[in-house]
Parts: sequence; C-alpha cells; structure tokens
Amino acid sequence: MRRMLKPVVRALLVGLFATGAASAQSTTITVVGPDSGPVPYAWVAVRGGIANITDEHGKLGLGGGRHVTLSVEVRRIGFVPWSGSVVIADTATNMTIMLRRLAQAIGAVTVTARKESRDPALAGFYDRWLMRQKGALSATFIGPEEIEFRHPARPSDLLEGINGVRLLRTDRGSVIARGNGGTCFMTVMLDGRTLCPPAGCNVSDNANAPQIGRGMSGGNQKLDDIAVNLNQYISADDIVAIEVYARGANMPISLQALDSACGVIAIWTGARR
Repeated sequence: MRRMLKPVVRALLVGLFATGAASAQSTTITVVGPDSGPVPYAWVAVRGGIANITDEHGKLGLGGGRHVTLSVEVRRIGFVPWSGSVVIADTATNMTIMLRRLAQAIGAVTVTARKESRDPALAGFYDRWLMRQKGALSATFIGPEEIEFRHPARPSDLLEGINGVRLLRTDRGSVIARGNGGTCFMTVMLDGRTLCPPAGCNVSDNANAPQIGRGMSGGNQKLDDIAVNLNQYISADDIVAIEVYARGANMPISLQALDSACGVIAIWTGARR
C-alpha cells in the first residue's frame, strides 16, 4: 500500500505536514464539500508518506519546497475520494480541493431536522491525531477512511507492520500484541476501557511473558489465558478508528489505561458511514 519515493522527494517529506498557522513560504490545502463548507479531519496522504488529517477548518499545511509536484490522495467518509497533483511552490500558496458527496440511492423519506453530531470519543481521537502532527505525541493513527479502504477481515489485520507492535499467533488461533521489543503484552483498550484476558487484568505477568511464550502448545494455551486476543472482542466491521502507542510513557492524559508500560492499542467502535 505504501510505495517507496525517490530520495529527493522522500527527504522533502520530512516535516512536510504541519497543522496550525502556515509559515510564510508554505503550501496549504483546504478541503471543502460541494457547499464550499470545510471538511474537517479529511485523510490526506502523499504517495509513500504518512497520512495526516485536515484540522477542524479543513486545512492542512504542506510546508515549503522547490517547485516539487507531489501525488496526493484525499479521502473522507461520505465523499468520493480525490487524487491529483499538488505543486509545492517557493512562495506561500493556498489550494482548495473539493470533495463530491457519495450518491446514495434511498427510498422516499421525510426529513424533520438535521443535526451534525460529533462523537466525543472520536473527537478525542482526532484531537490527539492533530497533536501528533504538531509533534506533541508519538503514535500511529488509523482513521475510518483507511480502515474502509483496507477492508480488514480481522481487527489484527490493521496492526500488521506497525512499528513497535509484534503480533504473536497461538495454537488456539488467538492473535496477541507484544510491545517493548516483544518482551511484554500491550494493553488493549476498547472504547476507552481496558480489556482483560480470561484470567483477569491482575493475573497477566508481563515480566514472565518471554518465558511463557517459548513453550509448545501448553505455553500457548497459557498465553491465551493471560493475554488479550485482539480478534475476540470485536468485529473488524465495527471498528471506526485505532491509535497505537508503542511507548506507554507517551500516553496523553486524556487516554488512561490500567497498564501502559508496554504500550497501548486503543480501538474505537462506531459506524464508518
């Protein structure tokens, strides 16, 4: 899914995205809908780079450059994906990208009111994502647009290849996440609550995790009892967002886990459409 870029372009991407006030020599894109209203939290990815999101005003700073043309993809649930080229100029540039709404065939309905609601849990998710873009957090964020695009069969599919996460498959078919170089179990949260393994949250012994995992089927059976199976508690179809903190010390105050020493995987559920 992620492609390697040429060295000159890859170097340009270092610190490329930045939310907030744009510098005097920066390129800023504004994502809007058909009514010219801003589209907040739109997923924006430069080919081969890390995806970022627009702020609450639909804006995202791309930094400065030397007339480099980059291929950009923009996605937001409920809109038709957009892809095209963005020129990073020497001078300050503002570019507007309009997303068309997805057409949905529905029967006759009577609309009595319309209110744009904001899920408090997802509001916190996007706030933390914007904090990461400002350099205040170190974490991996997977939003609804990426999840919808990837169509995962299992929740664990979304965690493949993430830095700091080592997935272990047991003889029983469980998938367990280890952190801290694979030496201990990562804490898994679902909608803000810490998930406990079958033996309970206070039974898991992360200090002994490497020894427990080295056995044959008996050791793996024990792992199934003291570690959380990522695919047991939720269907991939119900996941709307995921955030991963490989280092628990970097956890924000707004997201508290019972044990974050070996990292945290926070899963949020809801409708993606």
